Order: sequence, then C-alpha cells, then structure tokens
Amino acid sequence: MSSQTIHSIQTLLRPGSLAQTINWRLERKAALGMMLILITLSLIGWLYLTQASSLTTTSFQIEQLRAELAAFKQQNAQLELEVAQWDALPRIEGRARELGFRPPNQALYLPVPNYPAPNPANSVINISTR
Repeated sequence: MSSQTIHSIQTLLRPGSLAQTINWRLERKAALGMMLILITLSLIGWLYLTQASSLTTTSFQIEQLRAELAAFKQQNAQLELEVAQWDALPRIEGRARELGFRPPNQALYLPVPNYPAPNPANSVINISTR
C-alpha cells in the first residue's frame, strides 16, 4: 500500500472525521438537489413568462388587425355610398342634359329586311297546363 492510501484510511478511521466526511457529502448532495430544484423552477418560470409574453403579443396584433378591418369596412361603406350617389337617376339625367341629350319627341322605327318576326303563338305560355 502506498503512503497516500494509508493516510486516507487513517483519516477515515478517526472517530470524528468519518462523520464529518459523511456530513459534508450529505450537505453537498442537499445543495446539489436544491440547485437542481431551483434550476427546474427557473426553467418553468421562464417557459411560463415566454408563453404569456407570446400570448400578449398575439392578442395585441389581433386587436390591431380587428381595428384595421373595422376601418376598411367603414371605408368600403363610404365608397359604396359614393357609388350609389354617382349612379342616382336624377344625377345621370342632369349629366345627360348637360351633354345635350333630350327626351325623344317621337320614335323612329327602322325596317330591317329579312328579320324574322316572332310568332305570337310560340310566345304565349299556357299557364293552365303546368
């Protein structure tokens, strides 16, 4: 046996040193266990905060998009109103008069040679046979 092994054995065989060694090892294991628990709790807290932050960011973006959608809907309604005003019959009649159009005084019919005239018998629908 080497002198270092003998010294280690003699140190272990002393009455108080074995208890101190065991005590130190238990304290070290307890400290390591507490550190692992602390690290685990820190990771859980970090994950929770990351998820909460992500959820808050997403909710904020959704609210912004909803506000933008409401603004677009209002703009669309305004444009539809404007189109309806441009398509109003009194406005179109006024514009036609400005361009020189007038209501017709008489109708002029042009004859078209070889145009097939509709057969009145074919155009009548008999409702009683339905």
